[in-house]
Amino acid sequence: METYQQRPYWPTIDWKEATPQEMDIAPSLLARMQAHINEHVPGLHGLLIVHHGYLVFEEYYQGFHRQSYNSISSATKSVISMLVGIALAQGLLKSLDQPVLDFFPADAATEQDLRKHAITLRHLLSMQTGFSREVPDEYWRNPVQLAVERPMECPPGTQFYYDSQGVDILSGILTLVTGKNAAAFADTTLFKTLGIWREQDARFTWKNDPDGKHVWHEYAFWDEKEGYLWKIDPQGNNPGGFGAHFTAREMAKLGYLYLNHGYWDGEQIIDPAYVTESTRKHSEGGWPVHLPYGYLWWLTQHGQYDVFFASGFGSKLIYVIPALDLVITTIASTERAHKNRDQDQAIRDLIPNFILPAIKDK
Repeated sequence: METYQQRPYWPTIDWKEATPQEMDIAPSLLARMQAHINEHVPGLHGLLIVHHGYLVFEEYYQGFHRQSYNSISSATKSVISMLVGIALAQGLLKSLDQPVLDFFPADAATEQDLRKHAITLRHLLSMQTGFSREVPDEYWRNPVQLAVERPMECPPGTQFYYDSQGVDILSGILTLVTGKNAAAFADTTLFKTLGIWREQDARFTWKNDPDGKHVWHEYAFWDEKEGYLWKIDPQGNNPGGFGAHFTAREMAKLGYLYLNHGYWDGEQIIDPAYVTESTRKHSEGGWPVHLPYGYLWWLTQHGQYDVFFASGFGSKLIYVIPALDLVITTIASTERAHKNRDQDQAIRDLIPNFILPAIKDK
C-alpha cells in the first residue's frame, strides 16, 4: 500500500497541529516571514502551511480568523476540475474526449461551424477551446447557454485562452449529467467526505452573519434554497470560474486530497490517473498567471520541486508541492488586489523566499 494511504490520521474533522520544530522547519525563517508580511503584504488575510499532514503554521491578518469564509475567486476552477474527475469515476461522463455539443443537442443540430463540433471536455479543462474571446452582452442572464453559443476564433487545441466562460460550460454539463448543480454534487460526493461545509453556520452565512469577517464574491446570486456557499446564476447553475467560498482550513483539505492522489481515509474519491493527468502540462498557459496549465490547475517549479496550484485573483492559493508533502493556502483581499497589482506576486513570493528555505534549512 502506498505511503499516502498510510497517513496517521485524516483531517476530516479538523487538522492536527505540530510545531515547526517537530516538522524540522526553521522557526527563525517563519518569524522573518511574519515580519515581512506585517510590513510589506497588507492584502494578506491568512496563511496556512500543512507539512506531512500537520498544520505547522496558521496566521490570520486584518481581523480574519479560522471561521472566516472567503471567496476563492478563480481557484473555484480547480474545484470544477475535481468534480469532473468524480463524474468520470462515477461513469456520469464517458471520457474527456466526449464532444461538448453532445450535451447540447439543440445547439449541435443548428451549429454549422465544424470547429465547435470538435470541442471536447478536454479542451474545456485545458482552456484550449478556440472560442471567441469576447464575453457576450448581458452574459449573466444565461451564462451556460450564452457561453456555448459564442462564435469560434480558431480550431480547438491550438491556443490557450483563459476562458472562465468555458468553465461555466463545464459546470452546466455537471448539472446536466448529475441532476444537481456543482455545489450540491460537491457537497454529497466530495465535501461531506472531506469535512467541508459541515459546520452548522456553513449554510446561509452571508445572510445569518452579514457583519462577520468574511469575504463574499460580488457577482451572481446567492442560493436562497439550499444556502450553499457558492454563487448561482439565474438558471441555478454555479459559476465554474468563480463563486465558491471556504475557510482557509477547508481550502487546505482540497489541496491535501490532490496531494494524496484523490484518496481520503479509505476512499478513492478521484481516480489517481485523473489527478496525475490534471496536474501535468497541457499547454504553456498565459495570462493572468503566465505559467503552464493543466486541467484547471496552474503548474510551476521551485528548484527541483514540481508544483501545482489553484489560483484566485489577488492570490487566493491552494498550493501543492508533492515532493515535500506540503500544502500551502492563502486568503487575500480582492479590494486591495484591484488597487495593487503586485499583491498576487508578493504573496506567491513568500513561498520560495521564506517557506521553502525554512523547510530545506534543517
